[in-house]
Amino acid sequence: MLIALVRFWFFLAMLFASLHVAAAPRFWTLTGVQFEDGAVATGYLSYDDATSTVADWNLRVSGGGGPFIPWTFVPGNSHAGFSFQTLYVYSYSPSLVPGFWWRSLVIRLFGPLDGSSTTIPINVSSGAPTTLLPEGSNEIFENDYDGGNPSFRVGQSRKVNAGSLMLTPLPPPVTIVLVDEFYHPGLRHYFITADAAEKQLLDTGVHPGWERTGESFKAYATGSRPDGSISPVCRYYGNPLRSLYSHFYSASGKTDDTLECESVFVTFSSEWLLESDNVFQIKLPDTATGACPAGTIPVYRLWSAASGHRYTTSEAIKSEMLLAGYRAEGYGKDGIVMCAVK
Repeated sequence: MLIALVRFWFFLAMLFASLHVAAAPRFWTLTGVQFEDGAVATGYLSYDDATSTVADWNLRVSGGGGPFIPWTFVPGNSHAGFSFQTLYVYSYSPSLVPGFWWRSLVIRLFGPLDGSSTTIPINVSSGAPTTLLPEGSNEIFENDYDGGNPSFRVGQSRKVNAGSLMLTPLPPPVTIVLVDEFYHPGLRHYFITADAAEKQLLDTGVHPGWERTGESFKAYATGSRPDGSISPVCRYYGNPLRSLYSHFYSASGKTDDTLECESVFVTFSSEWLLESDNVFQIKLPDTATGACPAGTIPVYRLWSAASGHRYTTSEAIKSEMLLAGYRAEGYGKDGIVMCAVK
């Protein structure tokens, strides 16, 4: 009797455990995904069987040919879904001047994301897109909106010609990096980086004239798993022909329906040159008040026509720079643009 009871409870425990595993989100990694123009897509997503939703994603697409700039899709700047064996993810900016900007990645698969197979090939036989989110298409494409013509049109598209999704047994890690600040007295410019190789080049004088200020803040590494509010930080370099030289960083996302990284590329492409779509990842403040979420601290963005931008978490430095003629940029009255890890 006792043995039978133990077996019964063991059976129930195993049953509940199997149900829990079945309901848990599964992580899928993009493997060998390549476009016809040589661009590639990397990253991962999680699919929740319980809610039939894409719960998390961090998908990075390189520039390649045509008008496409590198772009990282995360929950902070995009929407995602999965239906009819088709994965779609898109970013949009309805307030982009002079019109509407849309970036979309649509991939048709040869199977569901239910875990029945550990590798799902991409169906590369589908045709060109005909609507904003074409079911069964297999493209990355951009749409724009002409104010004189109230209809959407596909600007450019390119096909995926290889790749698959591979089931990943463990979720990607959440990795914290230190964003260090450097200063060049001759140029009177500040520079921040989370990249260890860049730091070494600056420390060893390969790029002469730069010195550490001792200031830094914490952020998430490029590719680190998002939690719904982490956004990629793009980096632009001021065109030397326009005597800018400064670096510009932004994590602007869908919270206010604007995509500052794309807006700079479209509106100020002659002034600012894109260096990367994702140098590190960080959380965003409330766009109305500038308030940062719990567990984070504000990052202020300050601008001077003579010395470019400076990014700091120090209120004392912010006050000092304002007195020196800098202007605060960002959300809320204090010019908060990011929220660093506390």
